[in-house]
Amino acid sequence: MERYIGLDVHAASCTVAIISQAGKRLKDFPVETNGQALVEAIRLIPGRKHLVFEEGLQSAWLYEILSPHVDETVVAGVTESRGQKNDSRDAYGLAEKLRTRALGKRIFKAPREFSLLRELARMHLTVVRDVVRVQSRLKSLYRSRGIPVSGGSVYSAREREDWQKRLPSSARRRATRLYAQLDFLSNSGTKRNGNWSRNRGSTRSFLSSRPLLGSGRFARPGSCPSW
Repeated sequence: MERYIGLDVHAASCTVAIISQAGKRLKDFPVETNGQALVEAIRLIPGRKHLVFEEGLQSAWLYEILSPHVDETVVAGVTESRGQKNDSRDAYGLAEKLRTRALGKRIFKAPREFSLLRELARMHLTVVRDVVRVQSRLKSLYRSRGIPVSGGSVYSAREREDWQKRLPSSARRRATRLYAQLDFLSNSGTKRNGNWSRNRGSTRSFLSSRPLLGSGRFARPGSCPSW
């Protein structure tokens, strides 16, 4: 007995829709977006369970908590919804597409295997964006006072005191705070590289064993420029 389950996900609640192997709509109901509630709702569905939901902010978490309780989990690429929004219709639509194998783009998820690598990459990107944002604010501060600035010397710990002397006293406090933010983010990046270096042997070994990656050459963390 095959059951195809579509899950329409929202921040506060989700809609579960169930379709039989023959395509008959069996049931749909709302569930709180809560791990325990979702797991219980899925476990109560009888038969072989095929689950589908769209890629989104919570998709990795949903994949991780629900996959052990179903026979198949598919994360679908987001499709444009036409007409008025209807959660039940959208959930049934996902289930029907999974049943008929009509889903388009599928998103690969493997949180248990790649969780460390993915979190390190996310942290790296977040810190880089924050550093660039603070650097832009520093340059904007100087330029707003008619002080031409280019290159990276304005960020240097050795030269920042000379740069700050060019600012009026009313703007120096803001510059001091921006430099403190920059130092904090740079130190965070240094610690991140240290954590990566301690784990790089096991990480490279793991990546080399993955399909489609093989025994390729991977950039060493030390070879990437720090901010």
